[in-house]
Amino acid sequence: MGAGRLAPSRGLRYAKVFIPPFYRRELPVEAGSYVLELRLDGEITITAGRLGEVRLGPGLLRYYGSARGPGGIRARVSRHLGLVPRRPRWHVDALTARAPVVQVLVSLEATEHELVAADLAKGWRVVVQGFGSSDCRACPAHLLALG
Repeated sequence: MGAGRLAPSRGLRYAKVFIPPFYRRELPVEAGSYVLELRLDGEITITAGRLGEVRLGPGLLRYYGSARGPGGIRARVSRHLGLVPRRPRWHVDALTARAPVVQVLVSLEATEHELVAADLAKGWRVVVQGFGSSDCRACPAHLLALG
């Protein structure tokens, strides 16, 4: 494994899995990591910041993020799901505007980098190099697809 890459973690467990619709207050206010699982029924094209136009095919996608600021996971995931007003800021904002989130996985212990590494080891693949990870040196992307 090259410099800056994390080895896949073994035995990573999620603290809780939320399947929409759920109440915002059910999400933890603690800091941690989260995974938005999205399903695309067809191909879409989105504009993702400096990455430009990105074409995504049908299937299951996972976006990995961290929530370390005020309100923790609840605040960040609520923003992504449109439960609070927002202006587009990150690559994933263009995706969540077009694709339904089918579940949210939460970890209070593992970093998003460990979650990405674990899923890559399980057969998930990078969809677009650098998507959601422009400030990350540990991961090739924070958006993976199954299959």
